[in-house]
Amino acid sequence: MTGTCACGAVSVTLDRSPDFIHDCDCSLCRKTGAAWGYFGTAQVTISGETIGFQRADKPTPTAVLRSCRTCGTTTHFELSPATRTLHPELDQVGVNMKLFAPDALTGVEVRFPDGAGWSGEGSFGYRRDALTIGTAQVW
Repeated sequence: MTGTCACGAVSVTLDRSPDFIHDCDCSLCRKTGAAWGYFGTAQVTISGETIGFQRADKPTPTAVLRSCRTCGTTTHFELSPATRTLHPELDQVGVNMKLFAPDALTGVEVRFPDGAGWSGEGSFGYRRDALTIGTAQVW
């Protein structure tokens, strides 16, 4: 399956649907308009030129957000250099699943983490019940 940014300059191709999607309400996810599906690096192919953003409000940011250089659409995140150094066993890319048509995601569960209320330590809670794309509920 392939999704694109708003202008079509960047495409993201996946070899499968995500196991689930996180529609987080933390300031970073909310302000970048992203809802994340998680994949191993070998499962994701990115085509086109992106620019990176690493937040400065955390002492050790875990991710570098990537966006289309032309239109600014958030396309994916990759683990930050510090995270890769601290956790070389991690192999993860977060893909903005809003790049894909909803009908391509039918049957995928959307979860709603309470990122705004999360301290950054331990597990986070959820702000509402999960839903499945393609049911009567609206994502």
